[in-house]
Amino acid sequence: MFDFQRLHGRPILAYTNRIAVLQIMSMDSEQKDRLIEKILRYKLTEHPTLPLPDKKQRMTMIDNIGPEKVMELFIVRENRVVAESSDPHRYGAELEAWKDADELLCKYNEIVGLGGNRAGKTEWAAKRMAQAFVGADLSGNVPPWILERIHQRGLRIWCLHTSSMTSIAMQQTVFYKYLPAELKNAKRNNNIQISFTQKNGFSENTAVYMKNQIWFLNYKQDIKVVEGGEVDFVWCDELVPQDWLDTLRYRLVTRNGKLLVTFTPVQGYTQTVKDYVNSAKITKWKESELLPNNNVLGVPAGHMPYTAENIYGRHACVWFHSKLNPYNNWTRMKQELAGRSSHDIKIRCYGWADQTAGTEFPYFGEVNIFKGDVMELVPEGTNYMAIDPAGARNWFMLWGRVDMDGILWIYREWPDQSYGEWALPSDKPDGRPGPAQRSGAGRGVNEYSELIWGLETQGNTREDIVERYIDPRTAGTETITKEGGVTIVDLFAEATVPLYLLPSAAVPVEERVILINDMLCYDREKPLDREHNHPKIMVHESCQNLIYSLREWTGADGQKGASKDPIDALGYLVVMQPRHYGGEQWEKQVKQMAKCGSY
Repeated sequence: MFDFQRLHGRPILAYTNRIAVLQIMSMDSEQKDRLIEKILRYKLTEHPTLPLPDKKQRMTMIDNIGPEKVMELFIVRENRVVAESSDPHRYGAELEAWKDADELLCKYNEIVGLGGNRAGKTEWAAKRMAQAFVGADLSGNVPPWILERIHQRGLRIWCLHTSSMTSIAMQQTVFYKYLPAELKNAKRNNNIQISFTQKNGFSENTAVYMKNQIWFLNYKQDIKVVEGGEVDFVWCDELVPQDWLDTLRYRLVTRNGKLLVTFTPVQGYTQTVKDYVNSAKITKWKESELLPNNNVLGVPAGHMPYTAENIYGRHACVWFHSKLNPYNNWTRMKQELAGRSSHDIKIRCYGWADQTAGTEFPYFGEVNIFKGDVMELVPEGTNYMAIDPAGARNWFMLWGRVDMDGILWIYREWPDQSYGEWALPSDKPDGRPGPAQRSGAGRGVNEYSELIWGLETQGNTREDIVERYIDPRTAGTETITKEGGVTIVDLFAEATVPLYLLPSAAVPVEERVILINDMLCYDREKPLDREHNHPKIMVHESCQNLIYSLREWTGADGQKGASKDPIDALGYLVVMQPRHYGGEQWEKQVKQMAKCGSY
């Protein structure tokens, strides 16, 4: 129902002749005939969400509710169109994607809106910053993540764009649009300092209202301008450099603020896109009219991602689809993209950027990640382990269980997320070393053997590990001791808690990659079936360092790639073609081997 709140201090109906509306109520038949003719000729303003009735539809309306009521509705409609244009802060549209983005911002402190062209992402962020700046719910639709703060005064807001010129043209102008109408021409005083021109934007790139203040900055400035500040809200429009993003996050900590990032990924799978998307799980998707085939791994055919949530609880993603914005000329958009590649359509219409840098495992996705206790999922299985030694850095280790169908279920990694990330996004294709590579590093053989036994022991129960594999180069390299040259395999066998290791097959990394990809393959057009159609590698959701590496490792950084070690450990495991062994006799042998750490 249209809200007849006051606009500019006057009722909305004041935009029309109110007396004329009241006179409709007392008309003779001749007057009604004239009114019907007027209704049939009445020129209504075009509006994307308020369709124009044709002559036949108008006659149907007159027959159903009478000409007087139809004219009233027409007047209300025109008032609504005028109100939306003159005061969008109060009467502007609230799109579906906006509400979904708001729900996610109530749950997370950071969100990225990756939108297609004219999808409404900038309008959403600008209106929300205007609502926070005003500090009052004038429209009745201010979202909870802003409402919880607007009782405070002294809110600080930063809005950032590519340059000073683009800030004025693409960010300040839209923010000004969503200021309440009465503030746009308000006189300056101690509480209100708002001065805007289309040419120069806001005076001194700032505005003040009732102690709330907003600043407009840009990425061409020295990054030091954002060092040391404390803010409640930050909005980064268009592609924000990674170093700015890292710095801005810390500016929000003290006030527990919110970070909004909005852009169309026209530059493709940049580091910023990677930072948000690679650790997020797609939770919703929507139909993609222009892309009817399989588009994104883990998303049904004919659909594109719509929302995703970070697996560590840090942020959320919303893809603003261009078609979902009724104010966008979707017909023209389709014409412009006719014959264009799916890569371009994904970016321009759905805000999705494919990773074109060439991850080595393109078919690894959500279908390969499992939850729950592996012993419950795979009650009948055989356990294995793989180690990738790394000198003074932490060694990377994996544990897997093979079931009767030959599926390898990776159920543990070390270091896990309690040590932090093994690799982090950076400008390098394979990332940069994360804290897990050095946290507590420098262990000796005895410490590692005790650590492994501890991880495999729960109370009085110890896991049965059939075989443990290690990097064949390290296994064959002798270490000088008092007794002469010994290998790391010998040292583990003689440790305080002995473990018996096998050198993995000396297979080049390229061949290990082929084997892993082969195990990831299955027929995606058919339903999953453990026995006949199922990927042969599954990874527990807790093994986030391995998951990250499977998603992001390209091999472009060679032997020093930060995300390579988890891939090596998995490779040492799969080249040995682990299988499930069953039967009573085998169970007795396994228990015997477990007493000495397995062979």
